[in-house]
Amino acid sequence: MRIVLLGDSHLAYAQPYLRMLGDRVLNAAVGGSTVDDLPTQAAVAQLGADDVVVVSVGTNDAAFGGLAAADFGSRAAALLALLPVRGRVVMTTPGVDRDRVVGLPGHVEVIMQAYGDALAAAAEQTGSAVVDTPAVLAPLGSRAFVDDGVHLTEDAYHLLLPTLREVVGELAGESQS
Repeated sequence: MRIVLLGDSHLAYAQPYLRMLGDRVLNAAVGGSTVDDLPTQAAVAQLGADDVVVVSVGTNDAAFGGLAAADFGSRAAALLALLPVRGRVVMTTPGVDRDRVVGLPGHVEVIMQAYGDALAAAAEQTGSAVVDTPAVLAPLGSRAFVDDGVHLTEDAYHLLLPTLREVVGELAGESQS
């Protein structure tokens, strides 16, 4: 079984820490990606029936994409339904550290939550597992984010990736220790 990562910088930048997920990980995520970039990433990854896919999108869609949350959720659900894989895991957007982020609207937290909720609904609709990323990272508070207030710290990956490994293991029917 391979674990295939699709999505944005929250997974793309996890590259140095991927051993926490296991030995067979393909990181096809690309920083700056939106839900509309996922089909290309999936094609490049050449997904197989034994793969488990982890998807992280929503931050760029919410902040820069101009796509309404409902439309984002519909596109995510359509893509998830078409993935020919053993299992799917969706990471909701971790949000941002409002005190450090620059250039986003003042109500960015509300927007991020709406996109996270839309992605979680898409996951439920398609039988995909959901990782509530803000809840996983909550113990870190602002230490979950690097100085730009958007991207994740090493500490954040040390919380997030073991959680992903556990969920992937459950989907694959494996015991994770």
